[in-house]
Amino acid sequence: MALGERVPASLIAPFLLLAGLAALGIAAWPRHMPAPQSAAPLWWICPSDAVCGWGDPTGVSLAAPVTVMRRVVRITDPRREEALAVDVTAMASAEVRWNGTVIGANGRVGPDRAHEVPGRFTASFPVPWGRLRAGDNLVEVRLSAHHRWVPVGRPVHRLAIGPPQEPLRGVLRAYLPTLIALGLLVAILALHLLARTGRAPALLAGVVLVQAMAEASKLMLTYAYPWQVARLFVVALLAGIAALLLAWMARALVEQRRTRTALLGITALAVAAAWLLPAWDAKALWALRAGAGAALVGAAWGQGRMRLALGGYGMALLWASLVPGFLDSGYYLLAAAFLAAIALPRRAVPVEAPVPAAAAYVTLPHGNAQHRIASGDLLHAQAEDDYCRVHLADGRSLLVTVNLGALVRMAVPHLIRVHRSHAVNGAKVAVLHRGGPIELVDGTSIPVGRTYRAALAAWRDQ
Repeated sequence: MALGERVPASLIAPFLLLAGLAALGIAAWPRHMPAPQSAAPLWWICPSDAVCGWGDPTGVSLAAPVTVMRRVVRITDPRREEALAVDVTAMASAEVRWNGTVIGANGRVGPDRAHEVPGRFTASFPVPWGRLRAGDNLVEVRLSAHHRWVPVGRPVHRLAIGPPQEPLRGVLRAYLPTLIALGLLVAILALHLLARTGRAPALLAGVVLVQAMAEASKLMLTYAYPWQVARLFVVALLAGIAALLLAWMARALVEQRRTRTALLGITALAVAAAWLLPAWDAKALWALRAGAGAALVGAAWGQGRMRLALGGYGMALLWASLVPGFLDSGYYLLAAAFLAAIALPRRAVPVEAPVPAAAAYVTLPHGNAQHRIASGDLLHAQAEDDYCRVHLADGRSLLVTVNLGALVRMAVPHLIRVHRSHAVNGAKVAVLHRGGPIELVDGTSIPVGRTYRAALAAWRDQ
């Protein structure tokens, strides 16, 4: 018996819910974040000629047609000064001047969309040695951002003056865990597809893989700044889809139909509410937190051995989302660990003895209980991820905590597998269509998989 079936649900539910609520409470609690202290002086920022003031470039909205930022750099002896460069990482086009002379441009700065040419998201402008002079040197950076198609809370990520650096060196160091997760996710997706663990886990692996590729795309592509907005949009959108897939996996653990529908609906509403937040990182984070909450609900009130894996992942996701920079790399490693855990081969479900052909009853595991069902009451079974839903002649359905292959072996010879996701009771088959579906005595139509037609023909000829 799996660990999740040995631990009482009455103990799992309070622990998971209290831990999850604590993480959500900490995440939602308003906190005053002090501005980062820097030894570098502030910039003189002029959104227009009439409005200027000292400030931090990362707090500027760039809503003006052209925003001008100036700063004085003092050099004692230009002959002994190390090489300097002006680094700009922003969703904007940029032009850099040193002592009044243009030393580089990223795209073309313009007063409107028609006159602006979008620049790259990351650019570095080396300062020519001949432009350095002893004493004060005036640095001027002109920025325009007319090609952003959605509002952005922090268009300027970095504006610094210092020794020349490879623009992607720091990014590569920060995204190295994401690159490792990319390789792991490719292997895990292949494992899910080969092991046929279910549609939801395979889809989740694919979504997280594409999201990691979008997150690390700045290492692979040198793109214009409007694509940075598209990249943030894709990451947030895929985070919402991943949350809904988590809710779908949690839904399969819950027996009550109303609870299952409510779980999926509330998660969808929470993801939609997350998209109303202004910051793109906040949209993605709160969407994932909504999916984590759904995973906790499924683990607390659901049935089956997967509830501990799903609940543990949901709780870890909530707590890890409190760590700064979680979306850059930590999320993908955590998701890869969860997907690898549920893709690993599990110990076969023990069966006490083969069911005789003439057995009048079939024993089916239903969470912590064993249901003894008359063989004549079985109609058909349908796979639901790692479990099955068995439909009975009286209209009831049971969520059986084994996969479809194990269920067919337990119910030999009553259940015959006719599709990757379906098995039927041979005694309840009313119509066999050549090359088409099966119709049962209650009128239900069941598809027949191409690879199962030979076995179905052999059964028919008996």
